[in-house]
Amino acid sequence: MVLRVKLVLSLLTATALVGGASPPVERPVAVRAPGPFTMRDFLTTKKLGQVVPSPDGKSVAAVVKRGPSESSRYGASFVDGNERADIWIADGAGPARDVTHGAKDGTGHYNPVWSPDGRMLAFASTRGGDDVFLHVWDRESGEIRKLTPRGVQTMTNASGYLIQWLDSRRVIAPMVNPGRWSLEYGQWLEAQRAAPKEWAKVERGKENTASVLDSSTADGADALDEEIAVIDAVTGKITSAGPARTYTAGNLVADPTGRHIARVDDLGPTPARAGQLKRVLERRTRLAIAFASGGQPRVVTEVPSPSITVQPRWAADGANLLVVGKATPKTPDPFTAYLVPAAGGKAAPLAADRLVATGLLWGAGTPLVRGTQVAEAADPAARQDWWAFDPADPAAKPRDLTSRFKVPPLELVPVSGGVLGVADGRAWLIDPRTGQARDLKATGAAPLAELAWPLDDGVRRNGVRPTDRGGAEPANPRLDRDFPLVLVRDTKGGLYELAPGATPVLTPLPAPHPEAGVAGYSPADRTAVFGAGGDQGTALWTTHAGRHTQRISLNGHLAQVLPPQRRLVTYKGANGEKLTGALLLPPGHRDGQRHPLVVNVYGTRIVSTLEDVPEFQVNNPSYLTLQFLAANGYAVLVPSIPRPEGKAAAEPMTWPTKPIMNAVDAAIDAGVADAKRLAVMGHSFGSYNVHSLVTQTDRFEAAIAISGFSDVISSYGVFDARFRYTPRAQEWFAPAYIEDPAFEFGLGKPPWEDPRRYVRNSPLLHAGKIKTPVLMLHGERDYLTHTGSEEMYTALARQAKKVRLVSYWGEAHMPYSMVSPANFQSMIEQELDWLRLNLPGSER
Repeated sequence: MVLRVKLVLSLLTATALVGGASPPVERPVAVRAPGPFTMRDFLTTKKLGQVVPSPDGKSVAAVVKRGPSESSRYGASFVDGNERADIWIADGAGPARDVTHGAKDGTGHYNPVWSPDGRMLAFASTRGGDDVFLHVWDRESGEIRKLTPRGVQTMTNASGYLIQWLDSRRVIAPMVNPGRWSLEYGQWLEAQRAAPKEWAKVERGKENTASVLDSSTADGADALDEEIAVIDAVTGKITSAGPARTYTAGNLVADPTGRHIARVDDLGPTPARAGQLKRVLERRTRLAIAFASGGQPRVVTEVPSPSITVQPRWAADGANLLVVGKATPKTPDPFTAYLVPAAGGKAAPLAADRLVATGLLWGAGTPLVRGTQVAEAADPAARQDWWAFDPADPAAKPRDLTSRFKVPPLELVPVSGGVLGVADGRAWLIDPRTGQARDLKATGAAPLAELAWPLDDGVRRNGVRPTDRGGAEPANPRLDRDFPLVLVRDTKGGLYELAPGATPVLTPLPAPHPEAGVAGYSPADRTAVFGAGGDQGTALWTTHAGRHTQRISLNGHLAQVLPPQRRLVTYKGANGEKLTGALLLPPGHRDGQRHPLVVNVYGTRIVSTLEDVPEFQVNNPSYLTLQFLAANGYAVLVPSIPRPEGKAAAEPMTWPTKPIMNAVDAAIDAGVADAKRLAVMGHSFGSYNVHSLVTQTDRFEAAIAISGFSDVISSYGVFDARFRYTPRAQEWFAPAYIEDPAFEFGLGKPPWEDPRRYVRNSPLLHAGKIKTPVLMLHGERDYLTHTGSEEMYTALARQAKKVRLVSYWGEAHMPYSMVSPANFQSMIEQELDWLRLNLPGSER
């Protein structure tokens, strides 16, 4: 069921969905006859970003990203459209209001974080200079102040934001040193600014332009090019809590008392040692504890290579820190939990010989570690139980808290008296000190399925689809305090408030619309925030005491779009296993009608439900959208392409072929695809899949490869073009994506150790077998180097085969990180033109 919103003067109104105050008004759009999705529809579609209720529940901050065409400046990618975002505030009973007004000057405002008393809101903003700066909005005065003179790193870390409040007045953020840019800004602008300067030097002939990268200096000489700024948000005074380098690691966590700040510094790639080939993605990190009052941080040397993916967790009193690091410096991955005293003293490993740590939490003053047994660590399906440790005796044998459950809870939440989790269809209160688990007997209309709030954003869900968030990007609270209420969901989708007291209370929490998902919650006054983003519009509500109030209403123009049809199709994989694919059919499709089929491929992608394919949504202003194909009469198939086990996984040119072609046959057998009008397209690794497929089959009449490469040999070791002009050029290169088994290619070895494998898996070296016309679209600054497409173009053109290469100067890994709406429109036009030229009778 889609979000049904009546069109009144081409706007969404509150009464179209639920009663309540009128939502903020969009600019009127011209009413047109209902028709297929257009480029104008896409370029003006707004998107809800982060949604953050204030701690007191009196206000909600929501990020609204303006449409892709609604910016005055392009060229910096930042994060998912936040360069054109504004912060809207909903308080009282009225509609939300825009408090940043970035449309006036083309600025972006995002990553909102409330002060503990709810008075002030800190956020990142591009206003005020050529970078991203920390700003604060005062709820009482309505004033916005810029807090930092230099850029700040605001990329989200493993769970939450780098911007954090120490108390209701002091806020912290990593501020870059003079002459540096934040990563969000610098990854585009450093090269953009540096290259012309260096080229001008050559023209003048007076200064050399040498850039020297020497492997002998790569071990331990990295500069810490940030400082942890502690800012008084009222006076603007800045205190330095010491140097740092968080831009990749991202882990920066203040303790709940506001005295200490744990940080993980990124020191660059791990240098190779003679006779040892290091994993190419392995980076050197170190743990330090800084003091909010200033002074030099304490480096914790007992924790080798602290993890950048599992966030450190402070105890509620700030006395101890949990962190994941290596068992020894030679261990391949960080996996052992350590207990670190804040005031000094040696860090203690927790069951390093028995337990591989994947998650951390404190409950009832007890350190908790989620993990698997060391002997089972290589099995991705191994159980991940929760273990409790004695903080006074870390060497004592830990207590397994969840072995009693058939499926252990992936997430736990600290509540009064212990931790709460959902397992085996029920809610359980577990006392970490005794190991006792009490069935709360909180039963909904169906067995309980999962926690819905709060969630740990640092959890690796191993392919489990996260809870529906209604199209928003909620920021969950830190898990360093007890929660009086949580939200749970049953297996039928019903949502409930759960108060895990002495007499647990389970209260139904009805959603304002069938398509609405929970986006946030404030236990202080039991206010829930819901978001919905269906085919005909976007809405945000607050819900209190059973009353729904619509606060934001966007994208009314989508009510004029004829939505395409969506359905699932099943087929067999390479080993006979049942797989699912998703089909997008043109608007007005009728049973028995066959369409030219475009197969959108990406090896390792798994589709279980239609929600797994956001590219099928009309209300999705992502450059990865597939709406334009359906709007022009094409059926689109997105198949599941699981990576095989064993040796076959290291042959990426061939393992995706069978599941892809079986999915194509299933679409034909379903009566929706024309077997004589087939095309294939893919992006990134999917582009490599496209090149590989057309060397093995002639069934496709057209192929479109976007931002990929065709020769894994020549692509090995190439630097990321975005960083080529920076001091960190050597830190960003392609071997990780080709060699490391954790990534899609997974060749496992470098080319000099197994050259035949690289030859077998380079489509360029099999280009003589290609008969399908190939279109390649590539950004010139792509980290998957543009030369890969140039090579394939040359190979096919030399054979007089039909090939077209369209290069976009200044763009990077398009369309995922595309920045120019004009270039995106050109890309779509090129795709449709190629299909019209090469698929017989494909014109709509």
